[in-house]
Amino acid sequence: MLYKPSELAEEIGIHVDTVYRSYIPAGLPCIHRQQDIWIHGPTFVAWAQGTITKHKKKRAGLPEDHAWCMKCNQPVLMTEPRICYTNQYIQIKQAVCSHCGTTINRAEARQREVTV
Repeated sequence: MLYKPSELAEEIGIHVDTVYRSYIPAGLPCIHRQQDIWIHGPTFVAWAQGTITKHKKKRAGLPEDHAWCMKCNQPVLMTEPRICYTNQYIQIKQAVCSHCGTTINRAEARQREVTV
């Protein structure tokens, strides 16, 4: 089945500008007839599976004893971190970057105290 870019965008739940600005320049196979653009549905699915999904990478998190320094733009080992409580759900570990001396932060779920 042939779709117009607006129909395809509505079908897959994206904005029509994404089709024009991202997908077509990235090599989406489409048919140009006079001033209309038509996209073949099964061809789009094959293209999307081969193009869009292969660029999404699984992110690996930092180790528990590291934080990201925004000034150095790299992961840094947290030496002697102190814990600051923000609310009942989140606690923040703070330490000093060993490279540049700025404060580095790492947020994590707050440890609940068990009362007996």
